[in-house]
Amino acid sequence: MERRDGTPLQPGTGPNLQLDDEKGLTRRQFLTYVLGGTGAFMGTVVAAPLVVMAFDPIHRSGGEAYYKTKWKPSDFNEQLPTHVTFTQHIDDAWNSKDVPNDVYVIKYQGKLMIMSHVCTHLGCHVDGSIKNNQSVAPQWGDGKYWFRCPCHGSMYDIYGVPSPNSPAPRPLDLYKYRVGTNGYIEVGPSFQRSKEAWDVNPNPSV
Repeated sequence: MERRDGTPLQPGTGPNLQLDDEKGLTRRQFLTYVLGGTGAFMGTVVAAPLVVMAFDPIHRSGGEAYYKTKWKPSDFNEQLPTHVTFTQHIDDAWNSKDVPNDVYVIKYQGKLMIMSHVCTHLGCHVDGSIKNNQSVAPQWGDGKYWFRCPCHGSMYDIYGVPSPNSPAPRPLDLYKYRVGTNGYIEVGPSFQRSKEAWDVNPNPSV
């Protein structure tokens, strides 16, 4: 390669060197931007859930709060679930309100099982075997199951354990509870159970 005046251009000098330096600088800048951007993205992914939990009322609702009821342990039996309702305070999005929550309660091994009405498959409201506001013998699955989900047919026994063929992946959730000094039950947050440990109940005996 020659200069315009015909003089040979020496290797490593002239425009080529400047061009190489400019290309090298561009590469370094590119890598810097890519690595910096990746780090920022990963930091955002990790931090976002913490920010949501800190500021979004949906994730701050409930917690370990306990709600008073008008029930006493003597209101329930070991034969069939009883359908009852209590008032629960909910922080829904940016609104704060009291809402009724209905549950099914049965005694088992000296403790109460306060079962959620929400099917563990896709969240529909399960129906209990009740006629004329009275709990009756199990109706579904050849008389073996007390609860039935009207959406997809999941069936649960009197303890909220799903049948082997139900799409529900686990038993109905239970609620924590305590007995107040006045003898009435106070209902706390719910917790999940597994099919294998459906009878594990950390609540106190009544």
